[in-house]
Amino acid sequence: MKRNLLAALLGAVIFFAWSAFVHMNPLTGPMGLSMLNDKEEVVMTAVRENVPQPGLYFFPGMDMTKPMTKEAEAAWTAKYKAGPSGLLLVQPTGGDPMMTSQLVVGFISTLLCALIASFILAATAGSFARRVAIVTSLGLFSWLAISIQQWNWYEFPFAFAALDVINQVIGWTLAGLLMAKMIKPATLPTHSNQPQTA
Repeated sequence: MKRNLLAALLGAVIFFAWSAFVHMNPLTGPMGLSMLNDKEEVVMTAVRENVPQPGLYFFPGMDMTKPMTKEAEAAWTAKYKAGPSGLLLVQPTGGDPMMTSQLVVGFISTLLCALIASFILAATAGSFARRVAIVTSLGLFSWLAISIQQWNWYEFPFAFAALDVINQVIGWTLAGLLMAKMIKPATLPTHSNQPQTA
């Protein structure tokens, strides 16, 4: 058990370090992100003056707490088709670009993921390559379940989703290489070939 917990901890460290590299190097870090350039101050001023509360804003907005009339739905649809549309994530008061609490929460969530992977590996029989592939599949699963849905439904840039597949799939493969090496595979039960007697 202690070896499995250590494997999860080291796997989390590997993934966390890989994720930091992916998001902070100049080649992959900017993937999917666009800048406002000379319009930034204009937009920031408008947001500062008109969006006082932090939140994730969907526009053009609709009241989703009650059914829309046909007229209201037609008006909203026309407004959506005319554009612009999107999501606006706002923190009006600002803050530090990278707080210690964010790093702590990020690592804890990664550690919890690694613990789940370690439980699966400990309960799985098979070759080293097969067990690494299982951890890789967990990264692919999370990407398909989250990033592709964000690209599909909320129109996140595909480059943003591509960054996440680099992060999740390669990161968990690297972690899986170490974890599958450290965690012993489960042993299959042996079945006796001797005939049973009444």
